[in-house]
Amino acid sequence: MRRRPLLLVLVLAAATAPLLVAAPARAVTAFGPIVTVMPAPAGCAVDHVDGDAEISPFNGVVRGFVNFSGNGCDEDAIWFFGGRGGSWTFQRTPYQGQVLAVGEYSASYVLFSSATGIHLGKRGVATGGYLTPARQLSSTVPGAVRAQGDVLAGPSHTWWAVWSEQVGQGGEFAQTELFQAKTYGTPDLARTQVTNHPDNDHQPRLAFRPGGGGELAFVRDDAFGGGPTYSHLRLATASGNSGVWTGRQFAAVGLNYGPSIATTSGTGGHTYVSWIRGQQPFESDDRSGGFQHRAFVGSGFTTDVDASGGQVHVVWPQSGGGTVLAERSTGGAWTKATVSTVESRLNPIVVSRSGRATVLMASATRLYARTQVS
Repeated sequence: MRRRPLLLVLVLAAATAPLLVAAPARAVTAFGPIVTVMPAPAGCAVDHVDGDAEISPFNGVVRGFVNFSGNGCDEDAIWFFGGRGGSWTFQRTPYQGQVLAVGEYSASYVLFSSATGIHLGKRGVATGGYLTPARQLSSTVPGAVRAQGDVLAGPSHTWWAVWSEQVGQGGEFAQTELFQAKTYGTPDLARTQVTNHPDNDHQPRLAFRPGGGGELAFVRDDAFGGGPTYSHLRLATASGNSGVWTGRQFAAVGLNYGPSIATTSGTGGHTYVSWIRGQQPFESDDRSGGFQHRAFVGSGFTTDVDASGGQVHVVWPQSGGGTVLAERSTGGAWTKATVSTVESRLNPIVVSRSGRATVLMASATRLYARTQVS
């Protein structure tokens, strides 16, 4: 997850939902200073960071996992970090691989890939102890196309994971399909295939469905050893807890990638989706009944979205450097601001609680964060 895809040229197509322009109307809620979450490991000059984070629904503590790539870095070392505001801790975990996603509830989960397949690690919130060895979800050896995935954490130490694997013919550029395993709802630990299509299905992003079940955003494209000529953004729903998915095309046919999805809980909750189409950031949600697509002025290659306290936050790495955040207030007005002018070596992550966002980024020397303060 949050791996930089190739920058693509937009293919013109008809829209499948109303399109609005999200125009700034006020100032973004003020951010506090930049704070260090953790320094780069000793001797590591960071080129890229793979990682993810979530915020505790109980106390607002942010917890996540990362691994660092670059000169002098142990690229398979997975690190844990946690904290909020100006107080953060970190430690090296017993896990080795590349971080795909993080889930947070009654425990902290990390979905990661390695040379032996897909694994799920777990860290106790109260004890700080790790599940060792990590649970192996798949033994499929990764090919030329890197695995992507997402994981949700639920009550009573339950979880739900979805990830991509290469299948069938095609050698190193064989098509990718989505698989899942879970203990949430009806347990399914047998590595079940979720999609089956001649095109590639990848970049899965997972959220609990308001009122029960799950929602899954992912990309379907025709890239087999080169850039795609088209890529669909799809939204699938599992209305119950059995994990049976029903999907549909969500956005205009074109070059769509870098999706993210968030939901607010309960039968009156809503779904929020962000993504990139032809380098332009978009957001869509069902707060007004049906989904309406909103285009932002900007240029990026991936997005992250979160919602809480009646406010919505979308972040993206602005092409040419810096991290941008768009915010919608409880009244419905959108505006945006630059969180950092420095190019982030981690695809920016946004988490929020009670309407206040924390954005995580990385430089060549550290992982850092900014949090809204008023």
